Amino acid sequence: MISPISISENRNNHKRGQSFKASASFAKKSINSYKNIDVNSADFIRYVYKRVRNMCENPFEINVESGRLMEIVNSNEPHIFIMNHTMHQPKDLNGTMFFNSLLYREYIYQNKAETCPRSKVFASGGFLKRSDMSDEMEFMGVVPINANAKNQSAKTKNKEAIQNIVNELSNGKINFFIYPEGTMALIPFLPLRYKFQPGVSAIIKRVLEKRDSINVVPLAFAHYKKDSAIHIGETIKFFQKDGKYYCKY
Repeated sequence: MISPISISENRNNHKRGQSFKASASFAKKSINSYKNIDVNSADFIRYVYKRVRNMCENPFEINVESGRLMEIVNSNEPHIFIMNHTMHQPKDLNGTMFFNSLLYREYIYQNKAETCPRSKVFASGGFLKRSDMSDEMEFMGVVPINANAKNQSAKTKNKEAIQNIVNELSNGKINFFIYPEGTMALIPFLPLRYKFQPGVSAIIKRVLEKRDSINVVPLAFAHYKKDSAIHIGETIKFFQKDGKYYCKY
């Protein structure tokens, strides 16, 4: 297994045609040192990068040789990452956290750890409750969402979480990760066009009411036994002009 390179290693390794491999399943043991870290500090970015790197167990391959991570970081803009849900949803979330650790690594290399966008990830609150790492996952940016909210209290909490995301994206303070299929991904016979829920487009629209443009990047997940992979897609820039919405690749 090839582990992610450490901070002290050559920052140009990703240009040599390598694909990094890391864990598709987090180690369960957690630590409490994170509780004293300021999320607005560079130490927070370093902590998340090192913590996720040290959780590596099974192979996880990603196309970092494409240079996409550097392009995203060099844009100095917030991004929305949209990801497919597989039948292995815990691995999807773990893969998201691993990708984010590499994104943070690039911010560290670019000396942007202090000011770079912090990452927020929408995930099932039910899944987080079953994890013995739920508190630490929330500290690292995972936001619990009630995917089957029926009572008014749960719906209100979801709306508040979405509004917070819109505000922070609009101010350039965060990168946002979302699975547009949600729990619909667990219905294998349902066509993709029925699985894809409109929440992400509503978020994009609301963000464009407050800023000129927003970048969206697709991340594709795939899992097979102990092996997993992520493909970083090309950036799609959404913008508004004269009351109409456009995108360009």
